[in-house]
Amino acid sequence: MSNKKIAVIYLFFFIIPYILCLSIIGVSYNSLVLHALTWRIIVGGIVGAFGMFAVKVIAQRPVLIMYRSSTRKILKELLFFFILERSKLVIGANLAVDFCLSVISIYLVATFLPLTLILGRTLGWLVLILVVSLTLASYLEFESLSIYSEKKK
Repeated sequence: MSNKKIAVIYLFFFIIPYILCLSIIGVSYNSLVLHALTWRIIVGGIVGAFGMFAVKVIAQRPVLIMYRSSTRKILKELLFFFILERSKLVIGANLAVDFCLSVISIYLVATFLPLTLILGRTLGWLVLILVVSLTLASYLEFESLSIYSEKKK
């Protein structure tokens, strides 16, 4: 798999969904908690961090495949962020980063989006964009990232 293809798949399969998942955390929390910008934002950050961790666990196999196939240093470093098969210290640091990004997402959504939009159709649009992004990435390189491999005759 070429570095260019890895970069495109990484964009559609990890970067865009990662940002969208953070946005979903922000919108979901702000639609559930009317006074989100109090101490309760910490609870949202903790729940968001563990939610992001769960999303990253699902993507471990494709990330490892792309990491091993990549030859560019910057691409390897970007992929390395999503690899969770490391020490507990690195996993803890990863959770801390996700916590901070979740809190920032909650804050930004509460600050810049009006409550009527948060409670309206924002979540649906985010999920739609997430599905389209993942569908494009899967279409681009399903065989290379798949656990299932068909034996060629």
